[in-house]
Amino acid sequence: MKLTQYWSSSSVCEIDQAIVQVAPVNYEIGQCVQLRRRHWLIEEIETNNFGPASLELRCLDDDATGQKQIVLPASEVSITHVDDLLWHQLGSNVPTDPKGYTAYLQSLQWNTASASDNNLFQAPFRAGIEISPYQLVPLAKALDLPRVNLLIADDVGLGKTIEAGLVLREMLLRKRADFFVVAAPAAMTLQWKEELTSKFGLNAQIIDAEFFAEMRADRGFGYNPWQATSAYIISHSLLRDEAYTVGLKAILGDPRPRSMLILDEAHHAAPAHSQAYATDSQLTYAVRELSKKFEHRLFLTATPHNGHSNSFSALLEMLDPQRFTRGIPVTQDQHDVIMVRRLKSDLRELSDTPFPVRRIENIELDDTPAHAPELALFDSLLDFGELADRKGGYSFVRLQQRLLSSVSAFHSTLAAEIAKMPAGEVQDAGNALAEAARTQAYKGDAKSRSLARWIKENMGYRDSWNERRVIVFSEYRDTLDWLRKQLLEELSLDPEDNRIAEFHGETQPNERERIKAKFNADPSQEPLRILLCTDAAREGINLQHRCYDLFHFDLPWNPSRLEQRNGRIDRRLQPAPEIFCRYFTYKNRSSDRILQALFKKTERINSELGEVGRVIETEIEERFKDGITKENMSKLRDDLDSESYLEVQRQIEEQQLSSDKAARLKKLDAELRAIDRRLQLSRASKDVAPSSLQTVFFNALAKIGAAVTPEQVDNTGDVDIIELDPSSEGFSSADWTPVFDLLRTRPRNKDETLAEYRSNAPLKKVSFLPAKDGDRLRSDVEHLHLEHRLVKRLLSQFEAQGFRSRLERTAVLNAPISRARLVLLVRLTLYSKGANRLHSEVIPVAATLNTDGVTPLKSEGQTASQAYKELQGAIADASQPGPDICDVYRRRASHDALSLKQLAEERAQENEAKVREDLRTIGEKQAESLRKLLQEQFDRILKQQGEVQTFFDFSAEEKKQRELDQLYWATRLKDLEAEIETEPEMVRQKHEISARRVEPVGLVYLLPEDHE
Repeated sequence: MKLTQYWSSSSVCEIDQAIVQVAPVNYEIGQCVQLRRRHWLIEEIETNNFGPASLELRCLDDDATGQKQIVLPASEVSITHVDDLLWHQLGSNVPTDPKGYTAYLQSLQWNTASASDNNLFQAPFRAGIEISPYQLVPLAKALDLPRVNLLIADDVGLGKTIEAGLVLREMLLRKRADFFVVAAPAAMTLQWKEELTSKFGLNAQIIDAEFFAEMRADRGFGYNPWQATSAYIISHSLLRDEAYTVGLKAILGDPRPRSMLILDEAHHAAPAHSQAYATDSQLTYAVRELSKKFEHRLFLTATPHNGHSNSFSALLEMLDPQRFTRGIPVTQDQHDVIMVRRLKSDLRELSDTPFPVRRIENIELDDTPAHAPELALFDSLLDFGELADRKGGYSFVRLQQRLLSSVSAFHSTLAAEIAKMPAGEVQDAGNALAEAARTQAYKGDAKSRSLARWIKENMGYRDSWNERRVIVFSEYRDTLDWLRKQLLEELSLDPEDNRIAEFHGETQPNERERIKAKFNADPSQEPLRILLCTDAAREGINLQHRCYDLFHFDLPWNPSRLEQRNGRIDRRLQPAPEIFCRYFTYKNRSSDRILQALFKKTERINSELGEVGRVIETEIEERFKDGITKENMSKLRDDLDSESYLEVQRQIEEQQLSSDKAARLKKLDAELRAIDRRLQLSRASKDVAPSSLQTVFFNALAKIGAAVTPEQVDNTGDVDIIELDPSSEGFSSADWTPVFDLLRTRPRNKDETLAEYRSNAPLKKVSFLPAKDGDRLRSDVEHLHLEHRLVKRLLSQFEAQGFRSRLERTAVLNAPISRARLVLLVRLTLYSKGANRLHSEVIPVAATLNTDGVTPLKSEGQTASQAYKELQGAIADASQPGPDICDVYRRRASHDALSLKQLAEERAQENEAKVREDLRTIGEKQAESLRKLLQEQFDRILKQQGEVQTFFDFSAEEKKQRELDQLYWATRLKDLEAEIETEPEMVRQKHEISARRVEPVGLVYLLPEDHE
């Protein structure tokens, strides 16, 4: 049988003929006990005729929160009731510093959180970001969902990583998540790690071969590396590799409660589009198999729709299988519930969020004669294309794309391709082209000379460089290598000059981060000015902090790549009011008017729709599949010049994802207004003032012996810049060094020892507000916040977990009041199953202080929060009485607190009743919402099954995929029947309180200043 309380009678045990008296023990559900060096919450009590047979416990320690343990009390060496000790420990330590107690009170408040009010945001005030209201819309939407299955499909450069981090941090605070995995393209894994660490205080482990080898070397080959921590980042390529994911699947189960998958660039996981019906890729299989094992999912992409409705529904099913099913059409109303999509152009109209104006400049090279090699070779290649087409067996498209980039890239590719050409006339023509290109392959051309001239005129050269920076994109590594040599010569630079760098597919992850850090650093400190990039740098990497100039040395025929390149500098937090994207065209080369028209058309669609979607992209790719030929040249140019071309496709794209602009703006305006109201309410309730956090931080440093001196603080600007001294005695412990490593200016090189790294990579300075140089964020200053690892480490000494006997929880202070008062602080914590904290708050209970006791005071309608703020105000103006007076009150502290214990319990019960009702309402609402959407999905599948299916335009592979989908519908219907009964109840139970705690966390004596 199970009881909520058990009081054992005195019993006698005989062990080895020795009689031992066992004291009566009172066990209650919700109690906190200590055993085996950990702290546990009692969730269930099993009894038999002889007493408590077993206790079901859940761990409360941070490194093992929620772990389950069943123990036999009679077999344990020691079980200590923590709650009983807390009341008697009050007064054991009385601090001498009122500022220290103020810091303690603030830390108490900062460490409360609640899942009972979905209207209040908490994460934005605990992160190192500048809050932009539009970035809170995904967070608001996530809080309203029973499970956080959300597609963030914002325009390029709006900050999807920050939006995802806010959702993740909020879920962690509310204990709705305790385990997460980020899956991203390999080039972006380090950037994700950096963003999560610096902005949200989340230290995620990157999964790679080196980490797996290290874990197994340290802990044995059979060890599962996915057990090492609860936060991971993995690349898309390794996500497809069963060797890396089998261990993850093993610990997730089906599914793992409070787990979250964040899939960046999620469009890569959508089934591949073909002619009629989308088919699964290797990544599709991997994500579908893995995503269902997570309770919560966040998908991020700027291009969510590839033009195939069945592919879009398949992507949405991976995101939210209870709402969507592959092959079942998705309406806008349905995907609006789980999708957030905003455009920079819309936000620029409706908010004051600073986004730069994009300027497009075509640098037309009008003085290049027709006999110049780059022009003459193009005409020769057109003739070769006609010949190859007639003879068959070879396509010239690849060669043409490289020639439009550079003669050097064309020559290197042609030399490798000649052997693959049909022998005879085609191969002879190829050899002739190669010979014509050979001498020009190592020389500069009009584009490289024009770029060098622009750099000289706008950035300087030799010893006259200014602070301007530029990015140059090309599709091909051969072009980059050749262009680097040309620029070195034109700009009179040494081959090893550090003003120019390359970023390409073979650049290693750590080297990529070093290049990015240098490029974003203060130009007066870092000489790097010119960054040559292939399209390996087109996704995710942020290069906007010190650069507003970008050149397309060649133009990709894929318009999405063009926009992704521009997005490296056209992003949020770009300080320049205007950014410039430039490209080259030859006036006398016929192909260039086609590419110029394509560029202009892409920009127009981007300005109206936010991005070139896959419908349009597929249409363009289809038109360019045979390259630019004499036969199609005129038609391509006329189509792209025409205002009607692509208009139908653009409208289709727009309708698939969002309504017309007027309706879109109206919806966005309503969202921003609602968010602003919620933000103001949340700020009043949960704001962590940077000045307060800085004061507490300084106090914490002083307490460990690392006090900040005035010389360490630069307060000449708007923001205090603090230079920490890691050699201070307070930081002498070796476990401080990993904390300081997070403040270094660059990541560690793989070939660098720790000692070398710490010697060569200086520490950043720190601040509690964003530090800027003009409008630019300073890369040499770390923005500290409540969740930053350094701050959390220092503030841990103020946290009252209720388990630490040496914690200074009692204060005796002189205050400007007429009568002596006592304030008892208790913390109410409410848990659901699994020690999942649903709510915590600090409740003050005030009393008048008498000679031999206390007289409770009425609350007079004050909320606990108001009374708490008044107490903080009184302490801020207080002073410390003499040690004799402190000693008097220290001795009576426990007695006085116990006399208010019953009143504190009554106040806690009043607050708890409201919280219970709020949680019940949320649980009922979300359960009913889930039941409704499951039923709607069931009905949609039934309807689709009844419709006649045609396969006239399907290939064999597409037909097979469609048949598999239809078979899946039958299985899905059976699953939905069961889920309609079970899933809503599971959601409801997550909001049910199964245990509660009321513990004393503070006692404050406020004495009149003339008190003796």
